[in-house]
Amino acid sequence: MPKIDRVGVGRGPFGVEWRDSCPSTNSELVRRAAELPDFAVLATDDQTAGRGRLDRVWSAPPGASLAISVFIRLDAAPADPQGLGWLPLLAGVAMTRAVRELGAECAGLKWPNDVLVRGRKISGVLTELTAHGVVIGSGLNTRMTEEQLPVPTATSLAIEGIVDVETDALLADRVLAAYLGALRDLVAQWREAPTGAALRPIVVPVLDTLGAAVRVDQPGLAPLRGVAEGLDDDGRLLVRSGEGSSPVVAVSAGDVTHLRYE
Repeated sequence: MPKIDRVGVGRGPFGVEWRDSCPSTNSELVRRAAELPDFAVLATDDQTAGRGRLDRVWSAPPGASLAISVFIRLDAAPADPQGLGWLPLLAGVAMTRAVRELGAECAGLKWPNDVLVRGRKISGVLTELTAHGVVIGSGLNTRMTEEQLPVPTATSLAIEGIVDVETDALLADRVLAAYLGALRDLVAQWREAPTGAALRPIVVPVLDTLGAAVRVDQPGLAPLRGVAEGLDDDGRLLVRSGEGSSPVVAVSAGDVTHLRYE
């Protein structure tokens, strides 16, 4: 597949493979991981067999969203091996910065890596570990209409009035440039960080989950309700399930729902 230069992205440390249609950009990079260079990128606006977290099916009408997968080689991993858990969070930060740059200044991150605009999900991230590196997959709702939304709690750049779906022919280029530029810088910081804790100041400013009342659903466990108080050195969400001296639970994986205070 030929590499293309989209708004200068190809002149950076990576090229972009663009496909008019692809079953799953993540699955394709996972399959080719042994041969891929660092920061190999595969993107499409027609992903026909996408996957979300916990093997959920992810789909969208052709041209209504972007699927972007990036391969990060592990032979240039961070100094602290525990820092690997921060990579999904940093990918969420990169997409949050990109969405803000595109015009949604109120975009924020829901732990661990969903991007919300006014409380509605506009983007999600799925990372997959291989023997050779990590594949970071990001999906962004771009031209999706209200009628095309998979769930009422989702949104898109078009719905938010950020893009003109009829005239913005360079939307994919602008998204790729904003997201990949941010991700490039954040991965560089990830690789240079002496410890995972050094990455916390990067994530906290955009993390809307902190201070919120939350419900965390984890497979095989009862739902956890409490207030999200912080991140530990491994990037886990710290949830206090009660008041005062109640124990703090470190959550490494789970579905987080922001709750409204009664």
